Amino acid sequence: MNKVFHLLFLLPMILTSCGDSDIAPNTPSCIIDKIQSLKENSTCDDPSIREYKFQGEIVYVVDPGSCGADLASGVYDSDCNGIGQIGGISGNTEVNGEDFSHAKFIRTIWQK
Repeated sequence: MNKVFHLLFLLPMILTSCGDSDIAPNTPSCIIDKIQSLKENSTCDDPSIREYKFQGEIVYVVDPGSCGADLASGVYDSDCNGIGQIGGISGNTEVNGEDFSHAKFIRTIWQK
């Protein structure tokens, strides 16, 4: 009986630990696709994807990393529609006519 109890206790932990553990839970599948692309194609040592609340929506900033001055970060909604870019050689800070500094950081979804 004791072995059955331990098995029933451990089974949920085993089943939930089988995913890609370096990606935050509840990440939209299209953002996971962007993570896979960064993993396979990024030449930088520090790419990342971060989640923010901006203009009443959840958005994702796909940062290709800091290995090039001209690399802008794409800003995407939860359906992976591009809504703007920040940074890069121009140093752009606006998305949809609003300074992205007004965005509220929620969490890091993934980083290399």
